[in-house]
Parts: sequence; structure tokens; C-alpha cells
Amino acid sequence: MKRDRILFDSTGAVRSPSEIRTEICRFRDDYASATCQIIHDSEELDEDGEAFVACASLILRRFGMTRSGPFGKNMNAEASLRNCWDEVGGSLISIKQSLVHSGHPRARLLLEMDESRRNKVTADIWTAIKRLLPYTMGETAYGLVGASKILFSVFPEIVLPIDNRQWLHVFQTVDITDVIKWMAFDIQRWESLTKEKLNELDPKKRLTTLPSVYNVMAMAARP
Repeated sequence: MKRDRILFDSTGAVRSPSEIRTEICRFRDDYASATCQIIHDSEELDEDGEAFVACASLILRRFGMTRSGPFGKNMNAEASLRNCWDEVGGSLISIKQSLVHSGHPRARLLLEMDESRRNKVTADIWTAIKRLLPYTMGETAYGLVGASKILFSVFPEIVLPIDNRQWLHVFQTVDITDVIKWMAFDIQRWESLTKEKLNELDPKKRLTTLPSVYNVMAMAARP
């Protein structure tokens, strides 16, 4: 399993803050700018799903998921996302409200919310992902990829956008709750050793939530 090589190297040594800053600087600008925008635009979710469709569309485009598959150029991506919203919109609003009512800043919500609340939220997110799978799967599309990216676009404070290689070779699980639990543990361990805050390492201040920075290192850990 390679997930222990995200914030730590293969020997178990901690990756330095300067090394992580370097990876952030190498991170594609279109990914970083899209992430910055959805962090801003997903602070609230409206009942009509406008914020959801806008944020999800942006992330899917930036991560190359509109070239083919269920959101590809031969499909009506907006209509597909509207169907997704009709399926899980009410649940997503409830999850968002629970995050807002936790009283913790979004940037560090993943660590600062208590474990029982985090477990409840991640269980609700996993349920939403499973309900999205019929809409995100295709003949050659791995449904968990699209679903995780869609939910990252509206919950960048707690969800990680996970691609095929990460699901298969880095995290080696099909359960988003396992990923979120590991991410929180990994960040806590890294911060306790370095005395740094992971969400403060982007020199340009674009990636400001813990998952958005962790995603840079998780992508770098892919085989």
C-alpha cells in the first residue's frame, strides 16, 4: 500500500514543508485555479442546484472528464449533473448545513471537527457517492472517480478527488470513508511532527483547505 507515502516517504521519513511547497508549485495551474474557485463558490449550496452544477462542471472539465464518458462531449453534461442534483441535492444541502453548523473554519474543518461528527459526515458522503454511481459510470468510466470529483467540487473541506490510479494503487479501497479517515490521520501525524499547518503551504494562497493540499501530494504518489 502506497498511501503511507503521501506525506511521508518510502522509509517513513516526513516530507518537509519545502518539499510540499515545491510540489504545489509544480501542480498544474488550471487544476489549482479551478480548486481555488470551487472553494470560494461552494461555501453555500442553493436549493436549485446552481452552485452544484457550476462547481461540478468546472472540476470535471479541468480534470479532463468531459472528453468522454457520462459527461463527455457526446453527452449533455449539464443535464447529467441536473440528474445528479435531483438524486442527491437534498442530502448534499443537509451535509453542507452540518458542516457550517460545526462552527469550525472550512480550511481546517477536516481535523477540527470531532471524530464522531466526521464519521457521520463521511458516512453521509459515502451514501451520496453510491447514489451517484449510476450517473457517473460508463462503458470505460470508473464511477467512483467522477463521483468523488463531483463531491470534492462542493465539499473541498472534507472530500478528496480521486482518480483511477489513486483508487487502485495508492488508497487501494473503494470506500471514500477509508480515504477520508486515512487523510485525517496522515495530516494529523504530519502536522504533529513538523509543527506546520498543511493548509497554509500554498505560496499563492489558492489551495486553502486540507484536502486541496493533500490532493497535490496524493497525485504525486501515483505510480
